[in-house]
Amino acid sequence: MTKSFGFRELIFSLNCFIAAMLALWVAFRFELKNPWWAMVTVYLTSQPLLTGTLRAKAVYRMIGTLIGAIAMVAIVPNLVDAPELTTAAISLWVAFCVYVSLLDRTPRAYALALSGYTAALIGFPSVLNPDGVFDTAIARAEEIMLGTVCAALVHSLIFPRSILSVLLAKQGVVLADARRWISKGLTQEVTPAAEQEQRRIAADVTELAILGVSLPYDTASQRPNQNVIRALDERLVALLPLLSTIEDRVAFLRRNAAMPDNVEKLLADVATWCGRQEAGDRKEAHRLRRACATALPEAGPASSWNDLMLINLLARLNELIESWQECLELAVLARDPRAPQDRVLHAILKQRAAKPLHRDHGMAALSALAACVAMLACSAFWIATAWPQGATAVGLVAVICSLFAAFDDPTPVMSTFTIGTIASIPLAGLYQFGILPAIDGYTALVLCLAPALVPIGILMAIPRYTVMGLALAVGLSLNLALQTSYNVDMASFLNTATAVVIGALTGIAVTKLMRTIGAETGARRVLRAGWRDLAALADRSFQPTRAEWASQMLDRVGLLMPRLARAGRDPELETADALRDLRTGVNVIELQEVMRNLNERAHDKMTRLLAGVAAHFRALAHGRRQLPAPVLLGYLDRLIGDILAMSSPSVRHKGLAAAVGLRRNLYPDAPAFAGEPASQDEVA
Repeated sequence: MTKSFGFRELIFSLNCFIAAMLALWVAFRFELKNPWWAMVTVYLTSQPLLTGTLRAKAVYRMIGTLIGAIAMVAIVPNLVDAPELTTAAISLWVAFCVYVSLLDRTPRAYALALSGYTAALIGFPSVLNPDGVFDTAIARAEEIMLGTVCAALVHSLIFPRSILSVLLAKQGVVLADARRWISKGLTQEVTPAAEQEQRRIAADVTELAILGVSLPYDTASQRPNQNVIRALDERLVALLPLLSTIEDRVAFLRRNAAMPDNVEKLLADVATWCGRQEAGDRKEAHRLRRACATALPEAGPASSWNDLMLINLLARLNELIESWQECLELAVLARDPRAPQDRVLHAILKQRAAKPLHRDHGMAALSALAACVAMLACSAFWIATAWPQGATAVGLVAVICSLFAAFDDPTPVMSTFTIGTIASIPLAGLYQFGILPAIDGYTALVLCLAPALVPIGILMAIPRYTVMGLALAVGLSLNLALQTSYNVDMASFLNTATAVVIGALTGIAVTKLMRTIGAETGARRVLRAGWRDLAALADRSFQPTRAEWASQMLDRVGLLMPRLARAGRDPELETADALRDLRTGVNVIELQEVMRNLNERAHDKMTRLLAGVAAHFRALAHGRRQLPAPVLLGYLDRLIGDILAMSSPSVRHKGLAAAVGLRRNLYPDAPAFAGEPASQDEVA
């Protein structure tokens, strides 16, 4: 732990402590109902090290608090005569918020999750006292917003760390990794270690996009325009499937001794250019793209499979040069928003595209159901026994089920949180019955809390101890329940502590029974979601742009990495390749763009081909492991023959790039295209 402890961790902890004490002082000064909720909120809101993210979180927290408070003011009075229905309605509201928050995997999801468990913290204490729901909602909103504002203010003023600096650092790492990948991919053979690095780069690209969501809340004085960050993200997303495609084509041509010397030299020139350029050289980029056009062999009915692979390579290499040049220029603009923009950059920045992320409606619904069942089970025990602290227990169930719902298996982190909460009880008892009775005044309170809260804040700033530190901070604050005057008895203290433990254990037990899935299951769900989308893409029931498709699939690549690392041996997972699926989707989109230029006979072939592709991936999504039907290879070869006979060179090259790429992705071990159609006429 000492190796992880440094200046930043200490500053974060001190900021948390100062913000908590400031919130407590203001709450005391204005005689708020529960001052300790402002203190709890500071620790729940604080984000280690990144001030911009914390400010975004603060805004989302206030929005979520208002939504939750309004929901409870609407629900509780209308069910005033039926505590059981009130409890069910609050549980359903929390479950709905959990479900929606899991579908939005950006920082905005925090507002959605918070609107759920804030409603629980307001609503459940009002179940048996519905007349006080409005006062409770107002008080809780005041306390939470006070803590949120104090946290954002202190972290922004005392040694703030700009999220822009982290984003630019991550951007530099991604560009350096991509530069290295380009150089190696064009000049060396691909190794398993290189494939792992490619998937890590994909995850980093998604992380960059998510960091960019919080950029408008950053403290930096010169922030880049959101369009710059979005455009850079789109170019980086486009870069990765191009690189993996080029690697495959280069390996094929070299293995078959079919790589012309001039193309080999061109590859070396591109690798050198990408490896040495920082700001980019548009003249050199134009020269390299002209060299790609010059090296293109003539495409016609007599073209060999090696010729087609070379055409495909040069088409993708041309796209790679353009995308890399744009990446470098946008990276300069991200670092210096005042940098000059030419017409090309201005046109790029006018484009706006969505950043779709993977959504798992099934797991979101299951998480929501588990949270609802856990709250109902705890509520039934509370109402049946008339337990005074039952509302506290149910409220903690809502908190723990909302905070950790995004994990495949939330129970380990829930268990850590519970252990930290239980560990805070003896410490809170020491303060309540040994220290607090002996002190008088706010200053003495601050001095006596510092030895406990400062080390806890340091734990929160160290990633592997964050959950434990948060649990200790929340548990200590809840069990202390500080008020303007000391008025605590042992029975009340033990009741609250018992409620906290029972609530946490109930959440863990129900989650373990209903919600937990293994890494293998999680990985299969991500893969099959991609296959379902590929099937929908091929039959045109799903029509994303190329950038949207690449963004969503790269997000899935990033989600697969940690799951595959934890998964055991599974034939379905061992043969899966999300990057190949990404490339396949790009090829399908490009073929659909070419369809309008085909004659009726070729159009019919492509329609049958895409129907067969959709059937193949739909079968994979349903768990039927199978190779693509041989008849599809025949349709692909016929289609390639028709594209070769097209008169327009631009359409011909675009169609060949897509069709050859699809053939290579679906049938990597098939015999070379020979220009002869298959004998079968219908898709099996």
